[in-house]
Amino acid sequence: MLIKVVKFLVIFLCGYIVIKWVSIQHPFILADFFISLVVNPLKFFAATLVFFIGFLLTGRVFRELIVSIKKAWHKPKIFDVNIFLEYLWFLIIFSFLFYLGWELTLVFFSLSLFYGMISIER
Repeated sequence: MLIKVVKFLVIFLCGYIVIKWVSIQHPFILADFFISLVVNPLKFFAATLVFFIGFLLTGRVFRELIVSIKKAWHKPKIFDVNIFLEYLWFLIIFSFLFYLGWELTLVFFSLSLFYGMISIER
């Protein structure tokens, strides 16, 4: 259980750091966005590395959740509280990050969900 808590903490920290380091101004102008990334290459590299780590870890956790739901689906009338708590943690982390920066949060979690679903083995 401690490993899962650490995973969720790392997912939250990675999402939070990406939101803070990659700034999106409103109104969004693509040229200004790319210029801000090129002007600060170290910050861009660090944010990309953190995004990649968080993306892979979130995808792996999504995959584990999907597989555990699939296994629980075949066992009738068994309610696993751990699966519910994991989804609750995901919901809390997603909603807090969505409040901080909805654009990057949607990109972060949608790509992670897609990666988690395509990495499921039969």
